Amino acid sequence: MDENLIVIANENYTSALVLQSFLESNGIKCYLKNVNLVQPNVSDNVKVQISEGDAEKAIKLLAAFEQPTKSESNLRKILVPIDFTEHSKNAAYFALKLAYVYNAEVKLLHVFNSPVVDMIPFTDAASIQIDVDISYQILQKNAKEHLLKFYHELRKFADVNGMEKLRIGYSLREGFASYGIIDMCRRYKPAMLVMGTKSEGFRSSELVGSVATEVVNETGIPLLVIPEKANLKDISEVKNVLYATRFDDSDSISIRKLITILSGFQVNIFCASVTDDVENPIIKGKVSSMKDYFSKVSKKIPLECDLIKGKDKVEAFKGYIAGKSISLFALTMRKRSMLARLFDPSLTRKMLAEADIPLLIFPG
Repeated sequence: MDENLIVIANENYTSALVLQSFLESNGIKCYLKNVNLVQPNVSDNVKVQISEGDAEKAIKLLAAFEQPTKSESNLRKILVPIDFTEHSKNAAYFALKLAYVYNAEVKLLHVFNSPVVDMIPFTDAASIQIDVDISYQILQKNAKEHLLKFYHELRKFADVNGMEKLRIGYSLREGFASYGIIDMCRRYKPAMLVMGTKSEGFRSSELVGSVATEVVNETGIPLLVIPEKANLKDISEVKNVLYATRFDDSDSISIRKLITILSGFQVNIFCASVTDDVENPIIKGKVSSMKDYFSKVSKKIPLECDLIKGKDKVEAFKGYIAGKSISLFALTMRKRSMLARLFDPSLTRKMLAEADIPLLIFPG
């Protein structure tokens, strides 16, 4: 074999045979490497190799074979966790306008923390319990008053701005923020969460990143994060949208949801990936495949697929966002191992810390 071979996939032996059969039935010659010659059925990490010249055709065939076409449902319920800070309230107003566009309902959620006492030996344990109970009642009463006050503010805003028929509800939960939000998602079953975030450097990114990670991974619900620095006030202001792709299976699901959310607006979607090897034939094949996929699932929204050359993803994306006047950044949060989180902080966390435009986070 004098031709230049590249690895198109790593599979177990059975899956590699299926893939080989599929590609060869479509005119692409395949070779298998790392097969256990004594017991081939126990082989793992079998490399499926093809000619470099067949890379683009193979990627298109695999994408058409693997990607589902079922459409996603529209937004009907939007959950907005609030803590009564200004950035939290701004997110609620944004959610209100979003709900009006989609004829959805909005539910406000406030999660408050009850006091925790380190129960070292005391002579009068009963008095401690009474103090805790009183403190809890005061916290609950104050939280409810704040929630009702903001609900009435939001209701008045809706009525004054022609959104009288918009359904707005509220709920109060006790506990830690992420657990309260997750529990409410399971009960209420929203199609999207909208949260505001304050830019305070590392601490803020860790807090919001942790909540976002837990909520998105546990609920599987898209999360729209509105940074404090974002100038966007209304979904109608979204003109250019960037989706950060890694060309894996979760992209097709996220892209369909993104198209559904934006289907009622005049927008341009840019689908881009950061790499330091923009001439890689497999990556170029995946870009071409994604263009074909977009043309099938959405003929109305203009699409541009790009490869951004660079090693630092955050800096590369920030430059691209500025150059293309991007007003919404969408990405998929993928589950990662502990070591990966320690030595390579996720793109989601970094963008939460540094972005000044809304982030739409899809579950991986």
